[in-house]
Amino acid sequence: MIRVRFAPSPTGLLHVGNIRIAILNYLFAKKNSGRFILRIDDTDLERATKESENSILEDLKWLKIQWDEFYRQSANFEKYKIAIDHLRKNDRIYPCYETKEELSLKRKIQISAGIPPIYDRASLKLSAEERKKFENDGVQPYWRFKLDDTQLMEWNDLVHGKISVPLSSVSDPILAKPDGSFVYTFASVVDDINMGITHIIRGDDHITNTAVQMDIFKALSRQLPEFAHVPLLSAYDGQDVSKRAESSLSITNMRDAGIEPWAIWCVLATLGTSNNANHRVDFETLLAEFSFGKMSLSSPKFNLEEVKRLTRAIISEKSFDEVRDRLAELNLKNISAEFWEAVKENLNSIEEIGFWENILFNEINSIKEDEVFVNQMLETLKDPIDFDQWIKDLKQISARKGKDLFHPIRVVLTGLEDGPELVKIARLLGYNRIKSRIENNLKAAK
Repeated sequence: MIRVRFAPSPTGLLHVGNIRIAILNYLFAKKNSGRFILRIDDTDLERATKESENSILEDLKWLKIQWDEFYRQSANFEKYKIAIDHLRKNDRIYPCYETKEELSLKRKIQISAGIPPIYDRASLKLSAEERKKFENDGVQPYWRFKLDDTQLMEWNDLVHGKISVPLSSVSDPILAKPDGSFVYTFASVVDDINMGITHIIRGDDHITNTAVQMDIFKALSRQLPEFAHVPLLSAYDGQDVSKRAESSLSITNMRDAGIEPWAIWCVLATLGTSNNANHRVDFETLLAEFSFGKMSLSSPKFNLEEVKRLTRAIISEKSFDEVRDRLAELNLKNISAEFWEAVKENLNSIEEIGFWENILFNEINSIKEDEVFVNQMLETLKDPIDFDQWIKDLKQISARKGKDLFHPIRVVLTGLEDGPELVKIARLLGYNRIKSRIENNLKAAK
């Protein structure tokens, strides 16, 4: 059975780049009757927080991305120790004693000399006495994996096709830190083995890392998974796609802004492919159209305005029954099916309906209009109101038409330059409220 995983680290907010990877994993699993696994990669004990983990879970639930299995890396430290012991016994890891400052200096010297900044394996040349001296001096080693630098790692990537990476071009990766904690590169491989992950779908910034991890997979005597490296997205407007709390591209902030989750799905599932984002498709159609073969190798541009446009379209097509429960959560007083149908095409978010309730059912600020015309509005107004007849009479008495006729009516009735259809507004306001607003406009003008 196909098994994929989405493995966010709880060190900040999920953003559209993360969620795109989650969606692609989810679609691939479901299209192939596989399982979608959520793994919280919380080995970074200094930066990982419970708050971030809770935010991740909340975002995924809001997007209706349902996982079949759930794990935390922090529960797997014993398994990492077993794997480290296996590598140590097979002479595939070695202790190193350089400080961060010493390693940084080495890299600077290599770069200035035009040499690739690859670790020089100096610690492999230490004698047993030299190692013992470091340890007697209280220097705790960190552990590197000894890559088989004679190998050319090759694989048939589901997105890029054939990829080749010579291991001689890569530094031996650090697997364990002096404090005994484990690095993602290593922990992820051990988890992928133990969880039976068959396909790893992630950003193409991991391509070199994949070559390294393949050697670790082989050293642990396990079958290799397949890989799909998708081009990383960037923001259309140049925004930083990051975990920062203030980022408008974080899922939490998009949710707070009233974005509809299906709009995010439709954009991210088709971004960088030949498929178009269409809010009217259902999940089964999205699933049927999904294919790595349709994916471009260039970095796709994420446009937040496209998600907002789809959100407006989704809202405008919802029936009152579909939104009844969500509207009830807003604790508004005047919500009805008629009100919803009148304003839904003018909403950027469902929560924005509170704005229109305030405009239509509370006092508004009057904006001065032509006093003669406003008096004509009052003169032709009849109870009960017949909007079409009122407009016909007003057109005749004022000799106005088009924008010159309708725009002042809108301003007097709503205090706004645009909004829902006037006939719908008139029905919601009713004769008494329309009469009151016309009279208040005349008073304000005087």
